[in-house]
Amino acid sequence: MKRFLAVPGLLLAVGGSRPAAAQSAGAGPPGSLILELGPQATFTIGDSVRFGLVAGPRFALRTAGGTRGSLALGAGIVGDSLSGRIEGAVEYQLAPGARGRPGIYFGGGLTGVLGGGRGGYLLLFVGLEQSPGGGSGWAVEAGLGGGFRIRAAYHWRKFPRGRR
Repeated sequence: MKRFLAVPGLLLAVGGSRPAAAQSAGAGPPGSLILELGPQATFTIGDSVRFGLVAGPRFALRTAGGTRGSLALGAGIVGDSLSGRIEGAVEYQLAPGARGRPGIYFGGGLTGVLGGGRGGYLLLFVGLEQSPGGGSGWAVEAGLGGGFRIRAAYHWRKFPRGRR
């Protein structure tokens, strides 16, 4: 149990040495939620070098501290078959209030695939997001979930009143 708790503690110590500054820079009052919406596309390489590409909407709710819950839906192809994909993840941003510079985040969750590549998979990833404390920006991430996975997205953010 101590080893399990040491990893998040180490990540917070390395990436979050100034939590008060990061929160005041763009997160809003404690307890307020930030809504994120946007398009996303996920590219996968699975068993037997089967390629997949699905695209669709992504929805997320983020706290002032940088914890985010997300849901992504997609339709496309895997191999030579039509496919659908749904992903639910919990993510953590190391600099949620960063403006004008990229911020790193990591996360994990579950993904379900219908059609080609059918099955349920664990999801683990790390990402880079443009200006997470600003109104919008691109994001790219890499990880595992039904094979090696790369996702590209654009996030529009709706901050609570009084944030700016």
